[in-house]
Amino acid sequence: MKKFLAAIIVLLIAVVAFAQFAVPNALTNYLKGKVTELTHAHEVTLRLDSLPSAKIAVGYVDSLHCTADNATIGELNLKQAKLDGSSLHINLKEILFPTDGISREEHTNRCLQSAGSLELSGVITSKALQNFLAEKVDRLQDPQVVMSPEGITASAKVSILGRDADVQIGGQIIARDGDLFFQITHLNVENAILRRVNLDKFLGDFNLTESVKMPFGMQFRTVEMRQGEAFVKATRN
Repeated sequence: MKKFLAAIIVLLIAVVAFAQFAVPNALTNYLKGKVTELTHAHEVTLRLDSLPSAKIAVGYVDSLHCTADNATIGELNLKQAKLDGSSLHINLKEILFPTDGISREEHTNRCLQSAGSLELSGVITSKALQNFLAEKVDRLQDPQVVMSPEGITASAKVSILGRDADVQIGGQIIARDGDLFFQITHLNVENAILRRVNLDKFLGDFNLTESVKMPFGMQFRTVEMRQGEAFVKATRN
């Protein structure tokens, strides 16, 4: 009888130890791998905290903190991306046994059942915006971008009637309806034939995150223009 009780106690200790240490470590490593896979970040750190930590074994997380260096969100690069959450309920079943026949976006959203708060923040550098514009706007050649608290100034060359023209663009990054936009406030073109032409009547907002499907219902809410960069923040609905 004593041996049987001793065996039961050892088994219970093993179960508690597994829930306390093995499951949280396994879940942390799994989520870290997923973040790396989805964002192509150079380096990812991720921490899950709960008290007691055994709660993580059933999907309850008191706080989450994740950093990703040079993360790609859609086609936009975010420097120093951070994800912070609190009072999270994670669907471990969906993580371990993904539902067949659903999109990756729906699977991702099912993995998080609820959250007290969830916030993503990051930095768009002038170099990142410059690369984005060079790739997305076919006729724009060698764009140069300068960011400041007052806004954005950009210059580039375009081909008009077989001749190079200089383009000067002014604007800022704004958040609207959950997306990020490059709001163009003035646009001038100058070359030997056209001389200087003001094209402000053609102004519009260039969607920077149109192709981005943010996970967990998150939407971009705020933008703070800084010297050489823009600090952006997204939160969950």
